[in-house]
Amino acid sequence: MTRLRAALVIVLALLGAGISWALLGAHHGEGTALGALCGETASAPSGCDLVNRSAYSSVGGMPVAVIGLAFYLSLGLLLLLGALAGGEALAGTGFLAFGLLALALVLNGALFGIQAFAIKAYCRLCLLTYGLNAAGLAALLPARRATPSAAGLSGTAVGRIVLAAWLIGSAAFGVTGTALHAALAAREAQRQATLLGSPLAATLPAPGPSAPPAPATPASEADRYRQEATRLQGILDDPQKLERYFAEKAAREYAGAQVQNIDLKDVPMKGPASAPVTAVEYSDFLCPFCRNLAAALSGYVPQSGNRLNLYFKNYPLDQACNPNLKRTVHAGACAVALGAVCAVEQGKFWAYHDKVFQAPPTNPGLPDVERLGQQAGLDASAFKACLSSSQAKARLSREIAEGAAIGVEATPTIFLNGKKLPRINDFGQVVDQEAAKRGMPNPSPASR
Repeated sequence: MTRLRAALVIVLALLGAGISWALLGAHHGEGTALGALCGETASAPSGCDLVNRSAYSSVGGMPVAVIGLAFYLSLGLLLLLGALAGGEALAGTGFLAFGLLALALVLNGALFGIQAFAIKAYCRLCLLTYGLNAAGLAALLPARRATPSAAGLSGTAVGRIVLAAWLIGSAAFGVTGTALHAALAAREAQRQATLLGSPLAATLPAPGPSAPPAPATPASEADRYRQEATRLQGILDDPQKLERYFAEKAAREYAGAQVQNIDLKDVPMKGPASAPVTAVEYSDFLCPFCRNLAAALSGYVPQSGNRLNLYFKNYPLDQACNPNLKRTVHAGACAVALGAVCAVEQGKFWAYHDKVFQAPPTNPGLPDVERLGQQAGLDASAFKACLSSSQAKARLSREIAEGAAIGVEATPTIFLNGKKLPRINDFGQVVDQEAAKRGMPNPSPASR
């Protein structure tokens, strides 16, 4: 065991810690510069996203990425302390690090099997960490013969200091990883909370007193164009003015929108049936923004003070069942939507809804949908029969045709009390307005 080998593995450990940090960000929906390496596209989640937000991405509520981050930092610290101490301490820490990497490689094999057979998606960053573990294990091969040194690591004063410093540092890394996880979870919750309502639009300062109008003078057509261009440029250069402009434009569009007659018979719903505000969401289970909206709505509806109920309708962006599209955006979305229709028949739509959005499949077929249905607790034989039934396909076709007829062109699209909502981030404000019109006061901030 040499200091050079220890330095090489320390570098590999730092790389592993950096990748684990990126994976923790993926677990909480944070953007990462490594997204391209993961296979990320504008219209579909990456393999890293699918794996790191799946049900298998946490152990006891703690993301595997946090465990990886603490492991790599602890490994690097162990070898750094051994290299600084030298002699028997270096040999002993090398042997201990070799054992830790061997154990990690066994666990890597189990995680790879989960990706291959359970999630059916591969996280390239995860695979890269497996390669780093293997490289570190190869670099430490000579240390495997240092068993006596490892056993005697606690038998000398220097060895005891190294062990104590490593254990304290490892505990600190565990606490730090947990704190980072909590901070990112809070950021994720904040994003979901603001998705349905822009705080900027709600807190825009009232316009100040306007200056007295200038005396009217004849102006040429060119002067009027210049004045309008100056006014628009002033809006574009001021974020608050720009937000107010779009908010006012959206409010006018919503106020003037036609109330659509939407068929809600046998449509899955959550919230009180007597709520004064009815939201109808047209969604695609493979749409990343729909996934974010689903998470936001799952928290919003229970806290809406019985003012809102939510209905879900399918509008898959897949030409296999949606003839209104110029191209397929999410291949396999029709199969997943058909599964949603069949989940309604068994009264387990929301269980299916949550299971799919938890880890949306990539380019799924009916076998993948059957697996999702089983995981959501549906009766397997009845679910499989429904997926091939003409009745389920006809119902899905009716939902798609209705959506196209009332102006659904993209997902997600929301209608509030029958009127199309121009902007999703005005959702909370419009719900407040619609509820107030019907005599139901807004809940206090504390109750929200």
